[in-house]
This record gives sequence, structure tokens and C-alpha cells, in this order.
Amino acid sequence: MKKLFCSAMLSLLLFPCAFSEKVAEFQDFEQMQGKTFSMLTGAPFEKLISSKVANVKEFTYFQSMPDMVLAIKSGKTDAGLMNNMVAELAANRDKKLAVFSKPLGETAFGLGFAKGDARSFQWQAAYDRIPQTIKDSLWKKWTGADESIKTLPEQDWPGKNGIVRVAACDSLEPASYMGKNRQLLGLDVETILLIAKELDVHVEFTPMDFSAVLSALGSGKTDIGCGSIVITEERKESMNFVNYSPAAFVLIVRALDDESVQVKKTFLEGIRNSIEKTFIREDRYKLFISGILTTIVISLLSILFGTILGFIVYLICRKNGKIANTVTKFFVWLVQGLPVVVLLMILYYVIFAKAPVSGTAVAVIAFTLVFASGVFGMIKTGVMAIDRGQAEASLALGYSDIHTFFRIILPQAIPHFLPIYKGEIVALLKGTAIVGYIAVQDLTKMGDIIRGRTYEAFFPLIAVAVIYFVLGSILTFIVNRIEIQINPKRRKPETILKGIRTDD
Repeated sequence: MKKLFCSAMLSLLLFPCAFSEKVAEFQDFEQMQGKTFSMLTGAPFEKLISSKVANVKEFTYFQSMPDMVLAIKSGKTDAGLMNNMVAELAANRDKKLAVFSKPLGETAFGLGFAKGDARSFQWQAAYDRIPQTIKDSLWKKWTGADESIKTLPEQDWPGKNGIVRVAACDSLEPASYMGKNRQLLGLDVETILLIAKELDVHVEFTPMDFSAVLSALGSGKTDIGCGSIVITEERKESMNFVNYSPAAFVLIVRALDDESVQVKKTFLEGIRNSIEKTFIREDRYKLFISGILTTIVISLLSILFGTILGFIVYLICRKNGKIANTVTKFFVWLVQGLPVVVLLMILYYVIFAKAPVSGTAVAVIAFTLVFASGVFGMIKTGVMAIDRGQAEASLALGYSDIHTFFRIILPQAIPHFLPIYKGEIVALLKGTAIVGYIAVQDLTKMGDIIRGRTYEAFFPLIAVAVIYFVLGSILTFIVNRIEIQINPKRRKPETILKGIRTDD
């Protein structure tokens, strides 16, 4: 009886939403037969769901919580598995969502360390020494509605015992999320700072997707992973954990419509409210500005370095040297054959796993390689379109091979491949949207972070799409101006090689 009473009390603490007035679309597991279930990438809970629902139609996976919530609301999936802390907040913020009344199981929240890392035991001991009253106050602070108190303490302790690197999910409020001025906030973040002060170490946080947190930890890129991570037996096989709070697995589903509690809004009121939440509230426009600058930096540097690298490689291979051409063909085949996101992750988590190279630098390297392979092919195609007789005539007149190439062949080849070059620039700009996989806070990632805060999908996505369209138009305009300036028909007479001297 005592055990039953304790279990019931724990369920009340972990699952207060069971008494919410909001009515969920599904009331029991039988009604969920043949439905689609979703979870975050890296969350291994298929067996847990199948133990309750025998006939699952499909499991789907999402990179971020906002994406999964949008899929539930739009009907693309029927239920999303998450922990009680995140689910409660999502349901409270969105009237279209509700928490399924029956929890799937109980576990604990944890801070992840690499398997065999002895520091996890040291951190667990330090956490256990913290008074329970402080731990309870942290939980109330971050799961409560008062946003004014959700701030972090400064790292004002000496930090004599070094620095720890923490990979933190940036879109799982209230555990860890990106707040005002690009600052990581959340229960997990403050818990880590609390333990770090106890151990006198300083902390360096790197925000990223949840799936990237696990990859960064496994590759040794970081020392600790956090972001509403729930402890499972399977995860214990590959990770050590610091257990810091009880948790429950729950499902979030659609709520049944109740027009009596819904606030009717006009279209213009809805637009104004979306603009305020997306751009104005908490100065979120600064997140967009920061993301735009990161996207522009990655794009421009990749275009510049990729063009230079591709041109140099072409010059090396121009004479059809066997070794140079064989090596170049292999690397072009390798780079063009790999999906860019896979190339990014290989560079970040494998090749540069132990190197102090930022995600932005890795993104520039990856897109430089991709763009260079395209430039190499473009130049080769453009040069092949020029009649060989022109080069032969120039050489016959006594001009050098290099002079002939740069003054006769290349100016005529450029107009042949420049339209393709413009298309590749726009494609590269749009391709940078995947750099969030390696913890880069670009424009798309900032849109995800804002969606994670507002739980509103439409307006942030439209805003990101419009900004990409504007950036692409600006880059296209610049290249168009360059195309006009280098058009051979517009060249000045003194820049054109002549076969005879005109001053004799």
C-alpha cells in the first residue's frame, strides 16, 4: 500500500496535466491503434510506445520540437513522445495541443557524459550535496510562468579546476533553450552552473540541435550533453549520467476543439500578434539579424574560396596531367557524391572532432569544397566551348600560353558558364540552411529557435523564406552587374589583344 501511495504521489508531481480542463483527441491506448507516433531524432523509444500500442502505423522522427509540434497540429502525425516538462509547457502555450492522460513510464532527467568518463561520478556527488530546497526552487523557477526571474547567475567563481565544454539543445524549453540576446537559458543550464560552482570549474556552452548534442558528446567534441535528456537503459550502455530530477514519458496529441474557450481573432489581429511574437517580444529581431549575418558570412566566404580553389584546380589540370586529373576526378566525385549534410557531419564530428575548429569554419570548408567542385566543372565546360583555333592562332602570333588563356580564352568562356554560376550561388545560399546540424546559428536555425519559443510555425517560417528570397535576389543582382561588366562586347579596345602593332 505504501509503495502504491508513493507511486501515485510521484505521478501527480510528474503529470499534473492529467487534471487539465483541455480534452485530448485520444482518451486511451486502444484509440491510438494504427496511429503515427513521432519523436526527436536520437530518442530511442519505439519499444516503449509499442509496449502500450501494439499496432503502430509508423514512427517518424524530427530534428526539433517545433517541427514535431507543427506535424501534430497539421495532422501529419498523431502523437509526439516527449518528457513531462517539455510537454506541459507546449500544452499550456498552445490551445490546439493536449497531453495524453496516461504516462508511458517513469524515469529521470540526466546530464550526459561519455561512457567511462569518471567525472560523471564527481558531478553526481557535487549535485547530491546541493540542498534540496535550492533544487526545488530551480524547478519552480523554470517551469513557472514568471519570465522575469528566468535568468542565470554569472560565472564569478575562480574556475581553478579548468573548463568543461557543454553541448546544449537550444530549442527545448524549459530545460535548455535560446533566450533573449542569444543566451542559453533553462533548468539544465542553471543546474550545470550550480554544479560547476560547487566544483570550481568554468563552463563553455555550445547551442545545437538535440540530435547534434548526442553526436558531439559521442565524438568527444564536448564533455557534457544537456537538453531535457531522459535516462534509459539503452542510453546507459553508451553514456554516463548525472541524475538530477524525476521524469515521465508522455505523449502530446491534438486537443478537441472547444469554441467556448477559444478567443476569436481577426486576420489583421493575428498578423499583428504574430509579428509581435516573432520579431518584437524579447528583441527576437536580433536573433534574425545574427542568423542573417552568419548565413551571409558562410555564403560569401564559401563563394570566394570555392571560386578561387576551383579556378586553381582547373589551372593545375588544364594540361591534362595524368596524376593531377586522376586526383581531381576522385575528389570531385567524392564531394559531389556525398550529401552536403553528411559531408558537414563527417568534417565536424570525425575529421575535426578533436580540433578547436568552430562550426562556422567547418561549414565554410564544406561549402567551399562543394562550390569549388562546381566551379571546376563550369570553367572546364566554358573553355571547351571556345574553338581551339583561337588558341592556336594566338600561339602562332607569338603570345605565351598563359597570355592566350587569360586574354583570349577565359574572357570568351566566362559568358558560357556565368548563368550556371549564378544558379550555383543561389543554391549554395539555400544549402547553408542545413548548417544547424553542426551547431551553427544561421538564419534557418534562428527561425527554429523562435518557433521553439512561440510554438507558432507559420509566421517564423514565412519570415525565413522571405529573407532567403531577398538575400538570393541581392546576390543574383550583384552577379548580373559583374556579368555586364565582363561581357566581351563591352570591353575597351585597349584591352583586346591585336595581332599586329599599330604604332609602326
